[in-house]
Amino acid sequence: MAMIRRLGAVLAMVAMSCTTAAPRETPRDVVRRFVEAFNHLSAEEMRPLFADNATAFLPMPQHAARVDGREAILGILAPLLEADRQRRNGQPLSLKAKDLAVQQQGAVAVATFDVGTADVHSRRTLVLERRGGRWLIIHLHASNVRP
Repeated sequence: MAMIRRLGAVLAMVAMSCTTAAPRETPRDVVRRFVEAFNHLSAEEMRPLFADNATAFLPMPQHAARVDGREAILGILAPLLEADRQRRNGQPLSLKAKDLAVQQQGAVAVATFDVGTADVHSRRTLVLERRGGRWLIIHLHASNVRP
């Protein structure tokens, strides 16, 4: 009988730990993780941030058309990030999401920010959707403007 009570107590503790909610990730958290992944020059860190059916407009003349699908987006970004990592001898970037604004309406959010430098405005827009309890990037729009 004592064994059953101990087992019941253990099961109750497990149940309580499972129902204790971890802090919910916000669209701002996804932006932070996106910029961190870019700073690490890691397409693999970006992978879980994008929805399977994400789309993107990238600031490259050779990819002027919309890119459809997470794998297509990462297929373009991965070699560029890897080349940059080699050029930088593995040193990370130090981009910051400046002037971050997040507009949220229900399960959709739009985040706009700039990761540029004095030489170039690197404007970014992420459209995020809450799916299965997670915020995922469903569209990335990137544009660069030289002052």
